[in-house]
Amino acid sequence: MLSILKYILLNGVRDRLYIGLFITLIAAFSISIFLGTTALTEQQQMTAAYIAGSSRAILAVGMILFVCLSISRSFENKEVEFIISKSISREQFILSYLIGFLLTAFLIFIPLNLAILLVTNSNKFGLLIWSASLLSEILIVISFSLLASLILKNSFSAIMASFGFYIISRLMGVFVMAINLPEDVAQVKSHLLGTSLKFLSALFPRLDLFGQSEWLNYGISDFGNLKVILWQSLIYIPLMIFMAFHDFKKKQF
Repeated sequence: MLSILKYILLNGVRDRLYIGLFITLIAAFSISIFLGTTALTEQQQMTAAYIAGSSRAILAVGMILFVCLSISRSFENKEVEFIISKSISREQFILSYLIGFLLTAFLIFIPLNLAILLVTNSNKFGLLIWSASLLSEILIVISFSLLASLILKNSFSAIMASFGFYIISRLMGVFVMAINLPEDVAQVKSHLLGTSLKFLSALFPRLDLFGQSEWLNYGISDFGNLKVILWQSLIYIPLMIFMAFHDFKKKQF
């Protein structure tokens, strides 16, 4: 398992993942600081909001690309067959890759949090909760990207599926709000749309509740959202891991 972890971390170096994400984050920080200074009031708060929102999206997109391309390359280069021919179970293989990708994200996550703490005047407890929820969000994204890569194998299909999952999950709050349509909308259309949105909201996590930028500025005001984040993390992460176990067990090499 340790050799797999080292291999994934070295893959991040070989693929220029760390350099690419750090350069992108520096650019996002610079633009966010500039936009924050243009605000008439609450410049520090605006800067923190821009930094948190952009960093969150950059980290998620970077990990989706890294996970999908790494898994696809492992299949193409027959690395998967070589690893499972050793004394390692398929469950250990999945967990090793999952932990390796999480460690890769964590190596970027630590300097990101330190930079936010230095650049912005963030609420310390809010930053702690924001960081914990962002880690949960990234783990959900990594788990789904790993599952999509195992099922689809094709890197492009896995990337598009992971992007679709992430975008829909981030927009889930809008979809849930749209369930209560105005009364002037046709009843049939309202019922069909409401049913479809309820079905989507049951399948996808509420990533719009994770990593809220307002926590950095004003702290935690609604602890009910934290319960939703906790329960969704406890449900979706193990569910996708067990789905990956089930799919990988059925594969013939």
